[in-house]
Amino acid sequence: MVGADPMGGVEYRYELRRGDEIVATGHLSRERPLEVGERLTIGSREGIVRAVDPLLGEREQRLVVQLVRDDG
Repeated sequence: MVGADPMGGVEYRYELRRGDEIVATGHLSRERPLEVGERLTIGSREGIVRAVDPLLGEREQRLVVQLVRDDG
């Protein structure tokens, strides 16, 4: 599985978005794969997974998370 860690987790390179604007990026590990439409909290910001895509030649997957409210 692309993005799967040998220890059983999944690794992501995320983009946290407010509309079309990227407000944060980073790396995230999860025990199980995330799915489009799933709610997720990164730090103190709550969002909805909008895309999960493989990254060519990378162990991580690209994760796009849309903020559910304006955190200012």
